[in-house]
Amino acid sequence: MVFLTLDDLDNFIRRYAKQQGFGIVKAGGAYKQEKGKTVNERRNCTWKCESGGKPDARIRASTRLLNGVSAKGVKMANSKTKKVGCPVMLHAKVTNDGKWQIRNVVLQHQNHEPIPSISKYISMFHREDLNAVRRRLFQHHDEGVSIPQIHSALAAERNGVENFPVSERQLRNVVDKEKRLKMMEGDANAMAADEEYTKGGEHE
Repeated sequence: MVFLTLDDLDNFIRRYAKQQGFGIVKAGGAYKQEKGKTVNERRNCTWKCESGGKPDARIRASTRLLNGVSAKGVKMANSKTKKVGCPVMLHAKVTNDGKWQIRNVVLQHQNHEPIPSISKYISMFHREDLNAVRRRLFQHHDEGVSIPQIHSALAAERNGVENFPVSERQLRNVVDKEKRLKMMEGDANAMAADEEYTKGGEHE
């Protein structure tokens, strides 16, 4: 398959991963070289399942019980990691005419089972869904519409709350965060103005 731009390819891969129910990460790539210098333009790129790679491991230096036996300095896998060695990947590179062509693909997941119905809970897609409603959230909120009403209206457009991945609480958190940022900005501006006023008074 060939795509006109890297963004087109990236969007295609993200849509596929979301439909299948697994997270995807841009794992690496190389940049073009011109006259021995690196140019800020990719010539190839690789995407991998977020469950690829080996589990993180940490050394537990303190004494602990391992299967009932005291052990020290035991290397333990991080229980919170998503990495289970899944080999799913896609590699693409730029063609001579500047388009992006998929060159290598592995689609068979291992050591975990993607579930399409939980895509809305995968962090990368959840952030995308939340960002997609931010503008309308602030628009309606500035008009005086309550958070529950906004949430109900947005959910209705997705054919019900069960199909809308953003909760009422999350909408409220976004609004509260924006308020705090504006308050901090206002405090900073006030301090700057006060400092300028103080400096001006010193010169009088």
